[in-house]
Amino acid sequence: MKNRRNSLLLAGLLLVSVLGKAQDSLVTRCASTERDAVRLSKNPSLRNLRMRSESAIQNYLRANTGVRTAANEIVTIPVVVHVVHNRSDNVVGGAGNGNISDAQIQSQIDVLNEDYGNTSGYKGFYTDSLAVDTGIRFKLVSVVRTYNETSQFSPITDADDLADISPAWFTNRYLNIWVTRLNDRYLGTSQFPVVTELNDLTAGLATAENGEIDALTDGVIIDYRYFGRNSDAITSRIYNLGRTTTHEVGHWLGLIHIWGDATCGTDYCDDTPMANTKNETTDISCSPVYSQCRPGVTTRNMIENYMDYSPDVCMSIFTNDQKERMHAVLALSPRRAKMVEYSRFSTSELVVEIYPNPVRETLTANVFTPNFENYTVSVYNQKGQKVTADAVNRAYLNVKNFPSGLYYYKVTAADKTITKRFVVR
Repeated sequence: MKNRRNSLLLAGLLLVSVLGKAQDSLVTRCASTERDAVRLSKNPSLRNLRMRSESAIQNYLRANTGVRTAANEIVTIPVVVHVVHNRSDNVVGGAGNGNISDAQIQSQIDVLNEDYGNTSGYKGFYTDSLAVDTGIRFKLVSVVRTYNETSQFSPITDADDLADISPAWFTNRYLNIWVTRLNDRYLGTSQFPVVTELNDLTAGLATAENGEIDALTDGVIIDYRYFGRNSDAITSRIYNLGRTTTHEVGHWLGLIHIWGDATCGTDYCDDTPMANTKNETTDISCSPVYSQCRPGVTTRNMIENYMDYSPDVCMSIFTNDQKERMHAVLALSPRRAKMVEYSRFSTSELVVEIYPNPVRETLTANVFTPNFENYTVSVYNQKGQKVTADAVNRAYLNVKNFPSGLYYYKVTAADKTITKRFVVR
């Protein structure tokens, strides 16, 4: 009888192990490429901008050789986490609860800072020679919790729905991360940046066709079961250390999968070896993987790179070329560039600057708030009539079709309000 009980116990453990492996094998880390294809198909003008993005990045890197990463400046990105859950009782935390705890959220911010600062402590194959501190850090500004009875969302097609349920804070000021339950077996997704030449930083922002609509969903979406590390809500043994968010934020900063989303494709980073394909595996021993992308030449894949699909425990590397690419995007993407500008400005008061004034086509607004507070913008005509919807993103206001006259640009943050006058000619 004892032997039978032991046999049944062993069989049960094996079944649990097999089921656990099967559950992990059904998921795919990233839906960003699929989401991007849908996004561009709906927006021809945005597609045209994106076609020029890579040449803009390469031109910037060539023009800034030797100085682009010389400075030791740390860029701090303010983060807003939108928790969209279906717990009608609003209970926070616990196993299987999409209304995740503050501790789980903070653990993800910690992971981002460790990974982007090269302080994760995990020593991968390439770590000593190629892993770098990216010079990018993250600061949690706010957590927004929103109940919605929808049980799960598609990472490919439902970004608009999530942005309607929990509207983004200004995406030229904050990295917005929506945390919810995803379907379609994906762990996360991200919106790639619009990148322009330095002399065209208003592109993608100043018109409704390729700017404001696209801005409302600019951010990252992560399944709550893979957000943060080592919490009750995280049950995967493969994706339990928060590296899905590290990966998706890499896309938000312009990085590409290291296999270039093609057989032996390019990620435009010379210090990441070419790879036949992604390292999508349940093997948490981090066994080496090899590729033959050139006749007679076998190379080891950089499975430790955050932009591969390896299990979380295997990831430990951003390279110098990836660092330079991210900083190029921070300089060239209009919303990212504004974010960097704002993050450098420290103030204890609400500050609003608008120019040019008078204006004919595009009004530029710089708004600085204490402690990265959120704010709203409304524009009124001389009769006191609101002429725009309350803006979610209004760094650039297209006034080309406004009748000539006097207007009021009203900014409200917490208990502070500033109204600026401007003239349209």
